[in-house]
Amino acid sequence: MDKSWMQKSRVSLEYVKGMKEFIEFAFNNAASEGKILCPCVKCANLFWRAHKEVVDHLVCEGIMPNYTRWVFHGEASSSSTSGPATSTHDDIPPRDDMHGLLHDVFGISGVDDMPTELPSQEPIQEEPNPEAERFFRLLQDAEQALYPGCKKFMKLSFVVRMYQLKCLNGWSNKSFTMLLELLKEALPEGETLPSSFYETKKIIKELGLSYNKIDACPNDC
Repeated sequence: MDKSWMQKSRVSLEYVKGMKEFIEFAFNNAASEGKILCPCVKCANLFWRAHKEVVDHLVCEGIMPNYTRWVFHGEASSSSTSGPATSTHDDIPPRDDMHGLLHDVFGISGVDDMPTELPSQEPIQEEPNPEAERFFRLLQDAEQALYPGCKKFMKLSFVVRMYQLKCLNGWSNKSFTMLLELLKEALPEGETLPSSFYETKKIIKELGLSYNKIDACPNDC
């Protein structure tokens, strides 16, 4: 799906057309009780809004420019929107295209061009690039199994899916941490889950999917 409209002026025809297509897609794939998480720059996928409210917010405030992988609006669960997934793990469901997500976050020209291991630092005696360190750290999580022998989930894909469920269902930070602790006890030895919501949030923040809470009146004052 073309997302170039997200960078256009909010009064342009391209933005309006793309916004309408996005809203239609989101309500068809990720609506709950007639509402979706609003991706405008102020709501930041934190508040559920009805159709008219989302339109108003995206016109007046604009969409988050870095939200190019619509994981909270059905893209991750709809493989038909972008063709076959290019995951290197055949057993991973198409909805968990973490390599594609990293491609979007870091602006790499193509998934096939992504390096698969850390470059040798022996010839160069200088401080590592922080952006490169961040990329390779996430790439390692995307390639690391949830536990030894797991064929269905990698660490990064499972963490993103759990965080998505937290947002969709309003889990508290404490309940999320408690669930992680239970899963770590239940999974086989060698599991790779983060131990708390705080550690999970750090991973999500590196992917550019985090949000900032905004104090707001229930009546939208």
